[in-house]
Amino acid sequence: MLKRQQRYDRRRLVLLGLLLLAALIFSLSAGEIWLWPTRWLSDDARLFIWQLRLPRTLAVVLVGASLGMAGAVMQGIFDNPLAEPGLLGAGMTLTLAVLLGGGRLPVWVLGLSAVAGGGMLLLADVVARVSLRAADIPVGVVTAALGAPVFIWLLIRVRG
Repeated sequence: MLKRQQRYDRRRLVLLGLLLLAALIFSLSAGEIWLWPTRWLSDDARLFIWQLRLPRTLAVVLVGASLGMAGAVMQGIFDNPLAEPGLLGAGMTLTLAVLLGGGRLPVWVLGLSAVAGGGMLLLADVVARVSLRAADIPVGVVTAALGAPVFIWLLIRVRG
């Protein structure tokens, strides 16, 4: 039984690798000017493929893999198949930093705000678990209920 599962997993992994390779080839070829793989090394295609399309394609693949891995880690940590990286509040505080900064903040501030959001949610969880009786505390619901009015106020303030 174990050998059969290993063969099945290996076939599946090879199939996914081939699909990724096909997507990469399509991504490098497609654009305003379609460039077949046989023309990738020519002088007229060198700029498009190696300096524009390849870095963007690799960035997209790496970001997608990172998001997939982050989601899998969150699902494993919380033992919840619906968990996703925004569960710790990083996305909300990142959005808040972009709104407050008007899109002019340096990248390190945005990263720091995402980490701070996760830390604040962790702190809220610890305080709630220490101060309240032992029970299942819906921390996500509480923080969303408290954070939504502030977020809406900030949206109105920034736009108006």
